Amino acid sequence: MKVLPLFVLSSLLLVGCGSGGSSSSASSDSDNPGTPSHLPESGGDDSGTSPGDDNNAGSGGDDNTGGGDEGNTDPSPGDTFAEQMLYAVNQARSQSQVCGSTTMPAVPALEWDYDLESAAIRHSSDMANNGFMSHTGSDGSSPEDRINATGYSWSTWAENVAAGQKGIDAVMAAWMKSEGHCKNIMNGNVTEMGAAFVENPDTQYGIYWTQVFAKPR
Repeated sequence: MKVLPLFVLSSLLLVGCGSGGSSSSASSDSDNPGTPSHLPESGGDDSGTSPGDDNNAGSGGDDNTGGGDEGNTDPSPGDTFAEQMLYAVNQARSQSQVCGSTTMPAVPALEWDYDLESAAIRHSSDMANNGFMSHTGSDGSSPEDRINATGYSWSTWAENVAAGQKGIDAVMAAWMKSEGHCKNIMNGNVTEMGAAFVENPDTQYGIYWTQVFAKPR
């Protein structure tokens, strides 16, 4: 597994060992709708492509939490992937969290949005089909591009990606240990989220995760 934090004005940094993760965020206002701001230890990139026929995708209607028996969140509120991921994120948001050197206060629960899920599926599919992990898609798309392509009108967005973790608990634990990803999850400015995983056993990491957070305009 590996970690790929992405910083605003720098190139990709590879931080070693084993699990994958990267975070990106941006916000906009009426004067400058495309300007990235407060990137929590991370910067902006994206991805894009359609799922391959031989890959297993996780989304709102799929009760597969990413393969394997380890690291799966107890599906207390329901047993679909969307319900389990949303539950895990909202459990984290329900109490204060230490994100790196910053203590983040508890923030309101998020709601699931299927446009944001669509953006997440697109990116995880791209990473799985092409065997890479980045916020920038194989077609050069950014998280903003992928969100816009769904028709979602946003005022703020953030994205987390990861690779190699075998379940929701495992990937959430990895993200919560990383300052930038943790801050995206604890971002009080976002109100909705979508997420997905796609598996491809022929790639280095085998499973690719994306979380997309946003607040509608």
